[in-house]
Amino acid sequence: MSRHQFAIPRSRLAQQYDSIQSEVDEAIARVVRRAVFTPDVEVKAFEGEFARYVGVRHAVGVSSGGTAVMLALRGLGIEPGDKVISVPNVDIPASGPIAHAGGHVVWTDVDPCTYNLDPQGLESKITPKTRAIVAVHMFGNPADMDPIMEIAGRHGIPVVEDAALAPGATYRGRKVGSIGDVACFSCNPNKILGAFGQAGVVVTNDTGLAQCVRVLSNYGLHPSSMDASDRGVAAEYVREGFNAAMDELQAAVLRVKFRHLDEWLWRRRENARVYREMLADLEPQHLLLPQDTPESEPAYRVFTIRSPQRDQLRVHLSALGIWTSSGYVPPLHLQPVYRHLGYGPGSFPQTELVARESLCLPTIPELSRQEVERVGEAIRRFFQA
Repeated sequence: MSRHQFAIPRSRLAQQYDSIQSEVDEAIARVVRRAVFTPDVEVKAFEGEFARYVGVRHAVGVSSGGTAVMLALRGLGIEPGDKVISVPNVDIPASGPIAHAGGHVVWTDVDPCTYNLDPQGLESKITPKTRAIVAVHMFGNPADMDPIMEIAGRHGIPVVEDAALAPGATYRGRKVGSIGDVACFSCNPNKILGAFGQAGVVVTNDTGLAQCVRVLSNYGLHPSSMDASDRGVAAEYVREGFNAAMDELQAAVLRVKFRHLDEWLWRRRENARVYREMLADLEPQHLLLPQDTPESEPAYRVFTIRSPQRDQLRVHLSALGIWTSSGYVPPLHLQPVYRHLGYGPGSFPQTELVARESLCLPTIPELSRQEVERVGEAIRRFFQA
């Protein structure tokens, strides 16, 4: 079944737009009337609003979440041959930027209950060449940051939070993005806080790092030269940078959606709560519910269950018009692009177990309670048949 035919779909962006149409249309018209599309007042305003929300000093709007990771690593000074630790149960935009920054990815296994980097296996992956750790908040569930930060701190290694799936999630009372040395968010249209095109954000408390990311994202121009063409003066380049800054239209749309973020997160959490209530009494040999990281409040990009009968369950739900996803399968260490690294089946057993059994259920705020209950009831019927 095409994703466009699902009665209970992955996303309802048209419905979301309808609910905020007047706000979005006014924001877009404001940009069009000014006829300035490169980073200007809307980008600056969004950066300030987002930084305050996360609880950091600086936010830099960029062109995508993957670009955010690459620029953050470059800002940290990653050079060819440097090792960067991450997890293999993610999509290529979370891993490819390590190579794009010049680094060499080193994977570590995940916790099969939270789907995040397992701190117990982290220290064994650290070598004198390790220059960064990327902690992914998988499916919107915060990674267990305190032990990760403690291990990294003892070795003097910076931590990058990949919060692409987790804006608004909290860990022990702190917003994700405010815990590591730098953090990266994706604003892809299908993410929790989505633009009308590609966009992302880098956040940090480090003023020098923020400035470096800003310079790299804007062709490598010195900050004083970023509006040089508008002023009719010569530009000064200080780095070989990229055309990777957020544009005014995306920032204007994000500012509107940002005002609704907490309400949308509440609805996602309510949808997750209903799933838990409906599925809690199923036998664990049939289905496992996701385990939230202790003292955390996930953002629930999706609600990810596990079952040895995952593939049959997915066919069953699809036939009923219910969208699901098996996540990122095969995991990256078994993908052709990374064959040269020499990994094979069994290299990361917990990651591979999750890849065989995980199934993502929709949590979008546009779902009604009745639709969420329909999903839960369909799963119950499958296992009780």
